[in-house]
Amino acid sequence: MGLYVNTNNSSLYAQRQLLKSGSQLTVSLERLSSGFRINAAADDAAGLQISDRMTSQILGLEQAVRNANDGISLVQTADSALAESTTIIQRMRQLAIQSQNGINSVADNAAIQKEISQLSTELNRIAYDTQFAGRNLLDGTFSATFLVGANSGQTIDVSLSGSSARLSSQGLGIGYDGDDVSGAYRDLGSGQLILSTGLAPAGTYKFATSVDGGNTFSEITVALGGNSTSDAQTIVDTINEQLSFRGFDSLITVGSQVVSNTNEPLRVAQASSNPMDLGNNFNPTGTYDALFLDIDSLDKALSTVDSIRAELGAKQNRFQSTLRNLSSIRENVAAAKSRIKDTDFAVETANLTRNQIIQQASTSVLSQANQSPQLALSLLN
Repeated sequence: MGLYVNTNNSSLYAQRQLLKSGSQLTVSLERLSSGFRINAAADDAAGLQISDRMTSQILGLEQAVRNANDGISLVQTADSALAESTTIIQRMRQLAIQSQNGINSVADNAAIQKEISQLSTELNRIAYDTQFAGRNLLDGTFSATFLVGANSGQTIDVSLSGSSARLSSQGLGIGYDGDDVSGAYRDLGSGQLILSTGLAPAGTYKFATSVDGGNTFSEITVALGGNSTSDAQTIVDTINEQLSFRGFDSLITVGSQVVSNTNEPLRVAQASSNPMDLGNNFNPTGTYDALFLDIDSLDKALSTVDSIRAELGAKQNRFQSTLRNLSSIRENVAAAKSRIKDTDFAVETANLTRNQIIQQASTSVLSQANQSPQLALSLLN
C-alpha cells in the first residue's frame, strides 16, 4: 500500500460515508418528527401520487357521509310530518263516521264540521310549512339529488314532486287548500241556484254546498248520464239529501230559489274542470276550503300518505346502508394510504439508531483517516 500526502483516499471515503449517514439520519428525523414517510416528492414520487389520489377519495367519502346523514335527516323530517298528517286524517275519518249517527242534532253536526275545518286547515299548514334547510318538503315541489360517493354520478334521488305528492287537503282529494284556482270551487252567487237543462256530457262531477252561506263547503259527487232534465234533477236530489242531513227544512227544485231555514243563503259551487251550464247566475269568484265527510275519500288519502311514507322509509334504509358502506370504504382506503405515506415508527426508530451509530463511527474513522498522512513524517525522520 502506497503512502500519499496530497491525496488521502481514506479520508475521502470516510467523508463520503459520513455524508451518506448524515443524509439518512436527516430523513429519519424528518419522518419521526412529521409522522409521514413521504415528506417530499423525492422521498417516493410514485407513492406520493398514489397517496394523493387516496386523499381525494377519503375527503370525498367524508363529505359523502355528511351528505347521506343530511338525506336521512330530511327523510325523517318529512316522515314525522306525515305521521301527524296520518293522525289528522284518522281523526277526520272518525268524525265522518260520527257524523252519520242518527241521533245527531243540527248543532252536533255543526260542531263536527267545525273540527273537520280546523283539521283540514292544519293538514294544509303541515303540507305548506314543513321545511328542511329552508326548502318545502310536502307541497309537491321538492326534488333533490344527494351525492353519496367520492365521485360524480354516485347519487340517491329523493323526490316528493308532482300532484300525487302534494299532501294538502286538495292534493289528497279530501278538500281544497285555496292555492289552486284552476280546479277550485266557484261561487254561484248567494240566494239562488238556477239549474237549466243544458248540462254537460255524461260523467262524474263534483259540487260543493255551504249551509251557512260562508266559505266552508262540503263536497258532493254527482254522476250524470247526459244532457237532460233528469240530470238536473239528479243534482237537485243530491243537494237536497245533503240539506236534509244537516237539518234544513227548505229543499230545492229545478229552477228554484234556495233560502235556508236560518235566513242565510245556500251557496253551491262547481268543482269540475269542464264547467256545466248551471244557469245565468254563474259568477266565478275565488276559492274555498272544501271539506269532505266521505269515508272512501279519507281511506284513499290514508293510502296515499302511507304509500309515500313507505317510500321514504325505504329511502332512509338505503341512506343508512350507504352510510355503512361509505364508512367501510373510507376505513380501508385510509389504511392503504397510511401504509404508503405514514411513518412506521418501529422501523424508523431502528433506522435512526443505526444511522446515529454509523454517523458516530464515520466521524471517528474520518478523524483517524485525517491523521494517516502524518506517517510520512516518520519516514523523513
